[in-house]
Amino acid sequence: MLNVRRARLAWRRYSEAYPRRVSGLAAAGLGMFVLIGYLAPRLRLNPGQLDTPDFPALGAAMLGLAAAVGIDVLLLAAFVLHDRARRRAAVGGNPWDGDERALVPPLVRPFCWLVILPSLAGVALLASRVAGTDGPLRVDARVDNGLAYRLGGFRSLLEGLTQLGSPEGVGVLAALLGLGCLMARRPRAALLAFVGPPAAGMLTEYGLKPLIGRRSGDAFAFPSGHTTGAVAVATVIVLLLVPSGSLAGLPRQARVLLGAFAAGLASIVPIGLIVLRYHYATDVLAGAAIAVAAILALALGIDAGARRLARGRSRRPTVLV
Repeated sequence: MLNVRRARLAWRRYSEAYPRRVSGLAAAGLGMFVLIGYLAPRLRLNPGQLDTPDFPALGAAMLGLAAAVGIDVLLLAAFVLHDRARRRAAVGGNPWDGDERALVPPLVRPFCWLVILPSLAGVALLASRVAGTDGPLRVDARVDNGLAYRLGGFRSLLEGLTQLGSPEGVGVLAALLGLGCLMARRPRAALLAFVGPPAAGMLTEYGLKPLIGRRSGDAFAFPSGHTTGAVAVATVIVLLLVPSGSLAGLPRQARVLLGAFAAGLASIVPIGLIVLRYHYATDVLAGAAIAVAAILALALGIDAGARRLARGRSRRPTVLV
C-alpha cells in the first residue's frame, strides 16, 4: 500500500513538472489503441479466441490496450534516459558527452529504441500471420490494387527505379556514401555506410525470407529485400545529415538534394515494387521497418564500441622510460 502511495505521489510530481510529456503519453497511448484496434482484424492479428458474443471485438481491444501500454512505457523510459543524459551534459558542459563524432547524439539515443523495438514487434506480428502463406492479406489487396490502378502507367519508369534497391544498387550507393565519409575523415560514419545497408539487405534476403516463408509467385516475399536496402541507404543519409553529421558541412543545396534523394529512395522503391506486383504492401512495410531498426541499432552499436575503445585507451597506464 505504501509503494502505491509513493508511485501516485511520484506520478503527480512528474505530471506537474512535465505536463506536455503527460499529454504526449496520453495521446500516444490513445492513438496506438485506436490504430491497433482498427488494424488488428484487417491484418488478421486479432486474437479471436478472446472474443465473446457480448464483446465481439474484445481480442482487438486487448491487443490495442497492450500496444498502448507498451508504447507509453517505452516513451517514459526514453524520457528518463533523456533527462539523465541532459543532466550529465549540463554537468560536463558538453551536450555530446565528449563524443563529438557520435553517429547518434546522446540526447537522442533513448528515443531510438522507440523506433527499433516497435518496428521489430510489428514485423514479428506480421510474420506470425503471413508465415508459410502465398496470398495477400485483406489490407494488401486494398492497397495493392489501388496503387496499381493509379500508377500503372509508370510501370516502365518504376522498373528502372526499383533497381536502386537491388543488391548491386545498394552496394554502389553504400560505397559512394562510405567514400564521402572517408573523405570527410569520419571513419564511424564510413563504417555505417559501407556495412549497414548491405548487411540489412542480406539479413532480409538470406535470413528472414526463408525463415518466414511467405511467397509471391515462386519467390520468397516477406520482408521485401529491395525495400530493406533502399530504406537502409535513406536512413544512413538522414543520420549523416543531422547536425554534426559527416555530411552536415556540405552546402545547403547539396544537403537539400541529398535529403530529397533519401525521401525519394525510401518511397519510390517500395511503391514501385507494389505497383509491379513483385511484393505485397505488408512486405514493403516490414522491409522498411527492418531497415530503420537495423541501421539505428548498428549506429548505436558503433558509437558504443567507439566509446569503449576510447575509455580503454584513456585507462592505459603510462610507461616511463
